[in-house]
Amino acid sequence: MVSVHHRYQNIDGRRLFYREAGPADAPTVVLLHGFPTSSFMFRGLIPLLADRYHVVAPDHLGFGLSDAPGADEFGYTFDALTDLTDGLLDSIGVERYAMYVQDYGAPIGWRLALRHPDRITAIISQNGNAYDAGFVDEFWKPVWAFHADQNDSTEQAMRGALTLDATRWQYLEGVPDESLVDPEALAPRLLAAVPSRERQGPARPLPRLPHQSPALPGSPQLLP
Repeated sequence: MVSVHHRYQNIDGRRLFYREAGPADAPTVVLLHGFPTSSFMFRGLIPLLADRYHVVAPDHLGFGLSDAPGADEFGYTFDALTDLTDGLLDSIGVERYAMYVQDYGAPIGWRLALRHPDRITAIISQNGNAYDAGFVDEFWKPVWAFHADQNDSTEQAMRGALTLDATRWQYLEGVPDESLVDPEALAPRLLAAVPSRERQGPARPLPRLPHQSPALPGSPQLLP
């Protein structure tokens, strides 16, 4: 039976939570989660990989069990989040690794690859966007509006995306047979993986992150 360790590391004064499993001398796979979740989303995948790989799955700052400082305490940009992830991997001795990036974790992964192309052995992307054209207006228009003018009206539009109902919608929309979705994934404990009004981490910074730049600022394509 695979043992999954649940650990914390202090990076630049921030406490980051991460899951780790598998032999330390095996090839490393880093799992970077999306929104609105945490490394909890990989709880079923980690044991499947850990018999062959060294698996590391952090919670981004503001998510899950990592610290969630307010936007007045931390500049929530993808560059800043990449600094923390980079620091975490260095601190636990990870030098070369494959990345599985999902959604919100993708721009962090792209930046890691640009900083350290010699360290990256592979990239697996799920819903990872590297282009402005990928941000469809239907979802992102209120995000850009809030970024451009932060007021009660634009904030209220954003708050709707941070409710538990909105989170359930993201999991269930388009699923032809909802009985295939594990109800435990939508149980109240899911709240531990979702930013709340009390956890002031990504609730405000979220709109800034994608608009800080596309995943690869100024680049017409992912790779030359």
